[in-house]
Amino acid sequence: MDSWEGWYRTDNRGFTLLEILIAIVIFAIVIAMLFSTFQAFIISSEKVKENVLQIDAIANIQKRITLDLESLYLLQIPRYKKPGFDSEPDAFSLLGNEETIGQEVVSFLTFSSLAHVKFGTDQRSGVARIAYYVRENEDKGLDLCRADVLPPFPQEIKSCTDPVLCRDISGFEVVYKDQNADEYRYWDSESQEFKYTFPLSVNLKIIFGSKEHTQTAVISIDIVQGREPIE
Repeated sequence: MDSWEGWYRTDNRGFTLLEILIAIVIFAIVIAMLFSTFQAFIISSEKVKENVLQIDAIANIQKRITLDLESLYLLQIPRYKKPGFDSEPDAFSLLGNEETIGQEVVSFLTFSSLAHVKFGTDQRSGVARIAYYVRENEDKGLDLCRADVLPPFPQEIKSCTDPVLCRDISGFEVVYKDQNADEYRYWDSESQEFKYTFPLSVNLKIIFGSKEHTQTAVISIDIVQGREPIE
């Protein structure tokens, strides 16, 4: 009988408090690791999505500026006469220079073009003064903007209402090539230095992406319209 009772008896002890606490800690660690991995995956997916959207935006910018420059409008000789001492500046000149925005040195480019974009209730067409420039946003980042103004052209073409083409870029560089393939970081078709001509081509570089992983989009656009040098 004693042996039979020993076989039938069971151990009714439960988990101790220490064992329960250890299990809870292990469970919490596993959940935290899973949550961290899932959160990293979500953040990575969002960054990939933002990067794809920005690449698409850059491609559209390249198409837009190519159309603008291929539709460049300028005055030819004899309608164009080189500027005198007190003459009015050419409203259809091409001007490119560099300026400091925030902590970055970026390019500014303005010219006249037939590729005006109609907007809102103003459905006029014609030769527009177009500018590509960088503006600092409220987060101290850099936005690439496009101005598009019909005559009468204002002295200051930039406006706070100009559309933003791409947000939070890292840089915008424009290089101009003359007939001898010499490169310049500036251009003035009203300048004797360039013999009152337009560049043979314009190379644009847009730098974008995060600080850890920047990307560069480069495009070279030939200037179809030109003007003979004036000595």
